[in-house]
Amino acid sequence: MENIQIFLLSMFFAFSLGLALWSMLSLNQEARSGSFESEDLFTEGALFKLFLPYIQTLGRKIESISATEKMRNDILKKLNAGGKADLISPAEFIATQVYCGIGGLLAGLYFDFMLDLGIEIVIGFYLLGFLMPTLSLNDTIKKRQKAIKRVLPYTLDLLTLAVEAGLDFTAALTRIGRKIGDNPLNKEITRLVRDLSMGKSRSQALKDMAVRTGVEELGIIVSALVQADELGASLGPTLRIQSSEMRRKRFDAAEKAAMQAPVKMLFPLIAFIFPIIFLIIFGPIVIQFYYDDPLGN
Repeated sequence: MENIQIFLLSMFFAFSLGLALWSMLSLNQEARSGSFESEDLFTEGALFKLFLPYIQTLGRKIESISATEKMRNDILKKLNAGGKADLISPAEFIATQVYCGIGGLLAGLYFDFMLDLGIEIVIGFYLLGFLMPTLSLNDTIKKRQKAIKRVLPYTLDLLTLAVEAGLDFTAALTRIGRKIGDNPLNKEITRLVRDLSMGKSRSQALKDMAVRTGVEELGIIVSALVQADELGASLGPTLRIQSSEMRRKRFDAAEKAAMQAPVKMLFPLIAFIFPIIFLIIFGPIVIQFYYDDPLGN
């Protein structure tokens, strides 16, 4: 029992160390972007001051290695999809992976020393620590894309009404940005408006937004808008068609989810509810079968 407790505590230590490194790096980048006051940041504790210089130093060295350029470009795409590109650089993300891997390796060596688990466990803990930032980023990407999909139909309806009412595209984006609240799509619209105001063409700005988010539905809408822009067609009818198509897809998705509900409920019914029902129904029958007089008369 004592060995199991040591093992569980060590796993918790490895996970906490990697999470602390990832959180500290995110706090540092948020401070750079002015998301909150720096004096609040430096009250986070000694761990922040201890690990942050090493992460930044290793990040600069990784950035100077040309062999990591492809890896950094791939990570940059994920950071853009997760909305973290302004908070953390790809090189610093790789540095975080390295240090989290070192933390997992140290935890694995500790387990091996205490419990003699073998080299496989040590390698497993190293991989766990190294992959933890990537797993966290992938989870952030999925949640962000889901949030964008949820608010996209409503935003498209507002954009259609604004354009058909006579507003130009940029002014319509600015207006609906105030209506849809604080969400990932609003941030992407804000960045889109900023790109347009800086002189980037509408087609290129829309394509960049579709690539950043990685949302298929948004990519379809952007393709239709870009095609209409290249052909010189009016955006109002194009947006109206896309809005109707988006509502249809949303209705189909809701209908599909409703049809899948009985199938998803099947496992809980079989695993948890049916055994209890069988026990209640057949329990007394089994008792009476083995005992002629279960009441002892």
